[in-house]
Amino acid sequence: MVMILRQSVLSLLALLLVGVMSLARADTSPIGVALDQRVIDLTNTLDSTTTQRLKNQLAELEQRKGAQVAVLLVPTTGSDGIEDYANQLFRAWKLGRKDVDDGILLVVAKDDRKVRIEVGYGLEGIVTDLLAHRIIEERITPAFRQGDFAGGIQQGVNALTVLVDGGDLPKVAEPRLPLGATAVLLAFVFGAVGGVLIVTRKLDWRHALIATVVLTVPVVVFVGGAQWPLYLLVFPLNMLIGAAIFGALWRARTIFYCALLFLIYIVGLVVVNQYTEVNFFDWLMFLVGACFLLWLHLLLLVFMKDAWGKSRMGFIVRLFLAMMVYLTAVLIADGDGWQETLPGAFVLSLFIFIYNGSGAGSSSGGGFLRSSSSSHPSSGRSSSAGNSSSGNSSSGGSGRGGSSGGGGASGSW
Repeated sequence: MVMILRQSVLSLLALLLVGVMSLARADTSPIGVALDQRVIDLTNTLDSTTTQRLKNQLAELEQRKGAQVAVLLVPTTGSDGIEDYANQLFRAWKLGRKDVDDGILLVVAKDDRKVRIEVGYGLEGIVTDLLAHRIIEERITPAFRQGDFAGGIQQGVNALTVLVDGGDLPKVAEPRLPLGATAVLLAFVFGAVGGVLIVTRKLDWRHALIATVVLTVPVVVFVGGAQWPLYLLVFPLNMLIGAAIFGALWRARTIFYCALLFLIYIVGLVVVNQYTEVNFFDWLMFLVGACFLLWLHLLLLVFMKDAWGKSRMGFIVRLFLAMMVYLTAVLIADGDGWQETLPGAFVLSLFIFIYNGSGAGSSSGGGFLRSSSSSHPSSGRSSSAGNSSSGNSSSGGSGRGGSSGGGGASGSW
């Protein structure tokens, strides 16, 4: 009982430390939420129909012109002025396309009775400070004074849409992977398939060599261009690498299937990228984070089973503490920062089920495990999958712009 009490105190202290750190981290952000949609209403002012209509309008504008426009409603900007507040968010969310900076952020601080239109560098000649001021004074604030917030925001968005549509902006680039890079990736895939067929004796090496030549020649002719000597070397080399890797992995089936799923995942991203922009690094980090959380989950189940076999009462106490950890993690996240809090909850829950207290369990080998094995489970360094403030979502903020020199206008009602 003393051991369980000591463990409970240590676990709750660790949980408290995580909570304090998470709250401190949230305070450093001007808003603490990601730009995962084009219209964010933290005041519950807009109804769902209006919100969806605005989202569709802004999405269509981005498809036509490339400019990214976001709308944010907050109760208050706190101690920050609305100009600084909007500028911080604009840069954090990286509105607009990279090297074009064609983003606009419309911020409404409802309780402060303030409104701000923040304009990126690339649109300052189209949505000038004077025009932004007129939109606020003639379209937005008159409706706000009548209590018609939905109407005021809709009129403001309509006016901004007209200005952006009439502006001379760079054309929207088709988000496609270069043909040469696609060919090199396909070479690796073909090589992987060939390597498995060779190992399973379904393909003779002579036929594999002939297939390599047959596939390489058209790629060099149609894709290589002036760089044909490079493709003449890289394409068959990538096939050889794919064949060697997957041929060797075939002997370790579990690892082979994991690698195969990873390859399918990458090919899937390449295919999706032909139709919509994909941030490969973010999606790769998402996959790594998901695999890490799955591994922690399975490891946690192993130790939960071990704890059940040792003591039913101890298992119940540990399970209760683990549930409290998850509940606190959910409360801290408050619907947004769960990518950061859940890995910490996994680690703390794992600690709860493997910790036996100092000196406890010495009769069976001592340490964290009952087994005398020299290997110890990882302490589970938390690795967050998402950057909730990266603003790289496909629903808006994926342009990686975000340069604003404070252009725009503010107003009040």
